[in-house]
Parts: sequence; structure tokens; C-alpha cells
Amino acid sequence: MKTQRLASATFIGMVNSVRGGEITVKLRDVPTTLVMVDGSSHRIGQIGGFVRIPLGYTQLYGVCTQVGADVSRTVMMPGEISSEEDSDPTGFRWMTVVLFGESTESTFERGVGQYPTVGDEAHLVTSSDMEVIYSGLDVTTSSVSLGHIAGAPDIPAVLNLAALVTRHACVVGSTGSGKSNLMAVLLRGIASSGLTSARVLVVDPHGEYSSALEAGTFTSLSVQVGASSGLRVPYWALGFDELSRVAFGPMSDSTSEYFRERVRALKVESALHLRTPVSEEMVSADSPIPFSIRRLWFELRAVEDVTYIAPAQSTATESTPIRGGDAEKLLATTYPSAGLGSSAPFLNKLRKGITRQLDYLKARLLDPRFTFMFGPADDYHPDLEGKVAADLDGLISGWIGHSQPITIVDVSGLPPEVLETVVGAMLTLIYEALFWGMNLDVGGKKQPLLVVVDEAHRFVPSGANSVSSRICNRIAREGRKYGVGLMVVTQRPSDIDPGILSQCGSMISLRVTNGLDRAAVTSTVSDDLGNLTALLPSLRTGECLVLGDALQIPSRVRVTKAPSRPVGDDPVLPQSWQLTRPPQGGYQLALEGWRAQELAQPTPAVNP
Repeated sequence: MKTQRLASATFIGMVNSVRGGEITVKLRDVPTTLVMVDGSSHRIGQIGGFVRIPLGYTQLYGVCTQVGADVSRTVMMPGEISSEEDSDPTGFRWMTVVLFGESTESTFERGVGQYPTVGDEAHLVTSSDMEVIYSGLDVTTSSVSLGHIAGAPDIPAVLNLAALVTRHACVVGSTGSGKSNLMAVLLRGIASSGLTSARVLVVDPHGEYSSALEAGTFTSLSVQVGASSGLRVPYWALGFDELSRVAFGPMSDSTSEYFRERVRALKVESALHLRTPVSEEMVSADSPIPFSIRRLWFELRAVEDVTYIAPAQSTATESTPIRGGDAEKLLATTYPSAGLGSSAPFLNKLRKGITRQLDYLKARLLDPRFTFMFGPADDYHPDLEGKVAADLDGLISGWIGHSQPITIVDVSGLPPEVLETVVGAMLTLIYEALFWGMNLDVGGKKQPLLVVVDEAHRFVPSGANSVSSRICNRIAREGRKYGVGLMVVTQRPSDIDPGILSQCGSMISLRVTNGLDRAAVTSTVSDDLGNLTALLPSLRTGECLVLGDALQIPSRVRVTKAPSRPVGDDPVLPQSWQLTRPPQGGYQLALEGWRAQELAQPTPAVNP
């Protein structure tokens, strides 16, 4: 026979085991998991649900990460006394709870100062408890709101900006899970938060973010023809290895060293024309010093083409050119063709057999897709002596030093073969400038920068050694000390460099269905909370799980719908298929836009 005293309506079971911050709770025996507390319904044993464990004046809070059943006696209510015949040998239900914080006198603090013991009570978390847990989260200039806590519409889900920027973050989600909307809400929140000196650089590989932000809150840089503000990445600002991949193509080690020495020689000469000249000893082929790549092509072309009228080769025996050349116009000097056998004219003994690389370089210089890098029509293009009218300081200032808080770098028009190189070169220039200027007002220590890399699996793939991968790894490892934060956004976290994911202090995950991707997310969160990632396949569209420093309480969040959705949002179906079929003349406009490398625009309707 049982003797029972009244227990709290929120009581759900007792602590059965404690292992660090992870505890097991034996659940009370109830006919249903749905209980009513103060007029509100609650379910016992919900994955991601919160649990309260009272310890005197202190309330411990944890999150349920696993539920199950086992064979043992039924859990008694507090004060119950049972006889052997009243025991239920069929089994008991249990749940695993990970502790994340505690409160004393309604003041919540992340972390746990004391731990429960076997036999301590576990209770449901009510709305008043939720207010205590999230009491320190208010939408201020130090935070940005994503939406509201799932299951608690009155409690906003706000991210700490300091943790989001300096501790790095990762945003993941399968296609259609609401990732673009989340990023639009996040960026709009930063732009409208009154942070007059905010700096956010967004690498936009699809050209979609400009449509999601309010006019006047961002500056857009694009390589698209006709763009209001063109993207410029001078070739001479790239390191030699990156420049050679773009400009010279594949070549042997000996040929690469030959090009490297010639580039360095031109940079040494050009360094004398800088505002602050640099000594020869400090110049390398990787130094961001202007030099004329057209002069390089012209001089190397002459070495390959020149012939001599006598076997003893010198300036005096050089063949008279048939036609003079022009370096700026990429016209090579024409020399008499070499004779057959041992007859004059004679080939140059110093030629390196690099005709293929020089033809590759000329093709790049003339390719309109690479105007953003090699184009001669602006102040960053060096003359034949290496002099420029504008230096990198003006370029970097245009990227991150303007009055708007957000810079969108639209790289959708970049040739795929140089996408990683160009983005990596940009980030390298910015990071180096902020590193060497860390003690200045524009340095990252005094004006931090957040770098957002969308479609990050294209720029930091696992096992890659590209310039974009190297600089993002460097920012992830060192950026916190210099005020540069990294946010990687991807639908394939399993393809991301694990070293970068491991450095992300915050994980914002929308629905993820692929098993490999879920495993990648699980590996980035703490071991105790790893089981929460089992929620990911069942998250609703526009719902995310936030773990880490930005929102220190592990939370399931419903994201607000952005007023303006990115152009990359899903097409509206079936409504779009119910419209009148468009005229076929649109395909001609699309073809013309493709050939001109410019987004085609619809023909304006003519009023009758």
C-alpha cells in the first residue's frame, strides 16, 4: 500500500546519476506525458526542453538531450512509501539532461557552481522560469534579434554581437531551410542597430544580398558590367603564387622561379616611386608593390623572339626589328625569323621556351572578364615604370572604410577558375591592413570587422590549400586578437575545413538532413550538447538551433521573416506557373546579356 503526500505540479522525476554537467533523471510514472501547470500544457521528456532542479535557494537549469526507457522499479513521488507488491517491475522512463546555468534570487548565470546529487527533484520549466533564464537578453545596441524562442513567443532571441564577431560563427542549413532569410534578418539587424561604426564585409557568390537589405545601409561592389560600383582587385596586390595561377598558367618549377625573379626586379624598380620608398632588401615577389605586367610581358616576349645576325650574341649583333612593338597595346616587337640549321639569323641562347605562358598571359590581359584585375582604365593601373595614381589604402578604404555598415562583394560575375584566388586576395589585403594598423583608429582592435563568407564550402573546402582557405584559417585562428571575426555560411558543413569549424564559438543550425552534415555540426559543439543535433532533421522551415557564445543558452529559435527576401529565395510555385507564358523574345535578351556579361533586364512595357 502507498502513502503519498502532495507534490509540486511541475515535478517530473528524480536525479538518478550525475556525471559532470550531464545527469540522468528517472521520470515519474504518469499515464500521459502531457501535464497542465497554471493553465498551460507541458510535455515531459521533450528533446531540447528545459528542466529545473532546485537546490535550496539555487535553481539549476538544464536541457533535455535524450530520452529512453529501461527495466527497473517505478520512480516514486516525493514522500511515497511503497511495498514490494506495489512495485512495477516492467520498467521506468528516463531522460538525459545537460546543465547549462543556475539562478539565485531570480538572477540567471551561465555555468554551474554546484551539482545535484542522486535523489534531487527535477521539475518542468514554466513561463516564469523562462523569464528568469532569458532575463539578461534584451535587444540593445550590443545585440541583434533573430526572432523569438520557440515555444515562448514573448521572449526575443537575441545574439550577443561581441561574441558573434570575435568568437567566430557558423550558419548551416539545407537548401530551403531558411538560411538566406536568417542572414537577411541578421544583417538588417546589425545595420539598424545604431552602430555608427559597424563594419561587415559579405562575400556574396550569388549576387542576392543587395535585394535583402535597405538602401543606404550597404555599399555593393560587383564585377558585373554596368554595376554602380565596380570591384577592383589589382593584380600587383596578389602574392606571386596567386598571380601565377591567374596570369601565367601551369609551369615548371624552374620557369616559375624565372618569372618570380623578373617580377621581383620590376617591383624593386617600382618601389622607388612609392610615397614612402622601400629598400631593395625588403622587396619580394609577394610584396604588394605596383609593377607593369604589360612591361613584363613585352620584355619576356622580346627575349623569346629576338634573333642575332652572328653566333656571338650581343647588342651589336642583334637583328634589326621588322616592326617595333608597344607594351601598353600588347604588340610584340617583330624580328626576322631564325634561319635553318646554322644559317643566320640565330635564335637567342637565353630564351626560356615560355611562349605558351606568355600567350596565356596576353589572353588574360585581353579577356574582358578579368578587367577588374588587369584593366588599364583606372588609377590603380601602373604605367610602364610602375607608377600608380592611387594606392591600396584608397582601395581598402573603399571596401570597408565608407560610411555604410555593410559592404556586399558580389562575386557572382567572377570566372569560376579564379573565384577562390580573388576572394582570398581581397581578404588577405584587408586582414594585413588591419593587422599592421591594429594600433590605429581604423585597426581591427578599435573598429572590429566581421567577414561573412556565404557558400563557404566553395572557399574553404576540406583539404584545400587555396589562398581563400589559408586566409580564412588564419582569421579563424588569430582574428580574435586583432578584431577580425569570421562567419561561414554553408549548406554543406561536411565539406568545410574542420579546422575552421572547430574555431567557431557559435553554431546557428537550421534544418540539416544529410547524415554527414549533421555529423560535422555535432563535432563542432560541446560533447555534452552533441545529442541536441538529433533535432536538426525535424526543425521547421525558418527555425534554428543556436548553440555557443552568441546565445549562451542552447535554444531553439523561430526566425523572423525579413521584409525583403533575397533574390536567391525559392520561386513562388504554383502561382508563377499560373501566369501567362512570357514571350520568347526574352531568350534573345538573355543571350545578349550572357555575351555582354551583364544581367539582362526586361523590356519596359509600352503604354498604348
